[in-house]
Amino acid sequence: MTAVLCQAVADVAARRPDHVAVVDVDGSQIRYRELVALGERLAAGLYARGVRAGDTVAFALPNSVRYVALIMAVARVGARYVPLMRNFTAADTERAVGQARPVLLVAGREHHVAPGTVPVVSLDDLDTDAPPAPDEPHAGLFRQLWTSGSTGFPKMMVWRQDKFVAERRRWLADTGIVADDVFYCRHPLDVAHATDLHVFAALLSGARLVLADPDDSPQAYLDRLQRERATVMSALPAHYEMLVRAGADAQVDLSRLRRPLCGGAYLSPDVVRAAADTLGVHIRQIYGSTEFGLALGNMADELQTSGAMPPVRGVGARLAPLVDEHTGIGELVLRSDCTSEGYLFADAANARTFRDGEFWTGDVAQEVGDGAFRIIGRVSEVLSTPDGPVLAPVLDAECRAASPGTQVVSLPLDPGELTDRVLVAVRPGPGVAAEDAVRQVTAVLAGHRLAATVRLVDEIPHTPVGKIDKPALRRQFELVSR
Repeated sequence: MTAVLCQAVADVAARRPDHVAVVDVDGSQIRYRELVALGERLAAGLYARGVRAGDTVAFALPNSVRYVALIMAVARVGARYVPLMRNFTAADTERAVGQARPVLLVAGREHHVAPGTVPVVSLDDLDTDAPPAPDEPHAGLFRQLWTSGSTGFPKMMVWRQDKFVAERRRWLADTGIVADDVFYCRHPLDVAHATDLHVFAALLSGARLVLADPDDSPQAYLDRLQRERATVMSALPAHYEMLVRAGADAQVDLSRLRRPLCGGAYLSPDVVRAAADTLGVHIRQIYGSTEFGLALGNMADELQTSGAMPPVRGVGARLAPLVDEHTGIGELVLRSDCTSEGYLFADAANARTFRDGEFWTGDVAQEVGDGAFRIIGRVSEVLSTPDGPVLAPVLDAECRAASPGTQVVSLPLDPGELTDRVLVAVRPGPGVAAEDAVRQVTAVLAGHRLAATVRLVDEIPHTPVGKIDKPALRRQFELVSR
């Protein structure tokens, strides 16, 4: 096993050496041949500092071309990389470093690694004229990436290069991505949403990747999407809502955005309609996970408004009933020949998630005909009502419709059990009085006859990828211990 990922990108560079590979946050550009050369220099720098196959290198870096090249460099020497997430506290970082045991930290932003714990270098330190790293056989394990952390402290999982490249190529073929596409990535490169759906999807197809600052304003986000003439991006429902608000009073032309993808959270029909009306884009819903890769997607026009997603070619899918077989919903169970190797240091999670060659997603889906599925929430978010099960994200969407602009997050008080007890966090929308927001939300909850408690909050926390940070809310309300 050699550096499969690097060779795949090098093959693209051989075909398109002078095509722009990556546009940096500041607008500067690097061509495919230059990107491959930069990756080789950084690999030589890593090797010169003693990094060998099987070692782990930690990253604490902002988005940049050199971050992309460093991932390739780590793969080139047969090592693994693990990002230290931007939202990690000092305690989180200590825990992460203790699990990953990196031999080196490449840093370009603030981090919480204690001095003397791990040798620290900068990207400048690595970009030198060291002799080339030898091309040696290795196991192909190349990244230890964190899950989103939306249900607890992120779990660390590992992918092989060969399986990762095979899974990405299969998905690219399924979605019809071509070399003329322009990918716009507004996510931090620490997360799989950025690397899987943007970075290596672009580089393995020979397309152009545009990197953005994750902290850009909604208007800057919208302006650059238009300026770069983006054709592909993936974002969460909240990001599309943000773009709709930014574009409501502006002349917006996103007509070139032929693959506006959305995954990672419940997508309501209202968001789909608003994006079409205001931005002129037709959101294509996708579904997958850091551990599995991409599993479902609705690229066909006739499925665009329904939320129905057939499996990606090569992926098998079925439902495991939650209550009985007559409810029409169940936990989504997937099968593929190219997935991650599972979680590190999480035996219980592996036993629950990876069973007899199948991946138990923890997500609730509904089969909607012709082998397609609609994702409606998490197993841990099923609420019991006299009229049948209701998923917390669906309940939240109903509450937001009743109080436009208000943010609502429902937290079942007995997660993992079928319960009617729920705590609902409410952040009133602009111009919405707190008492009105509470009254409107309470009316929706009463209609479902739930045993609900409503709490006002000043902010709704989010994970780095943009999902609602429900564990943080639970800690805030002292529903669980850290």
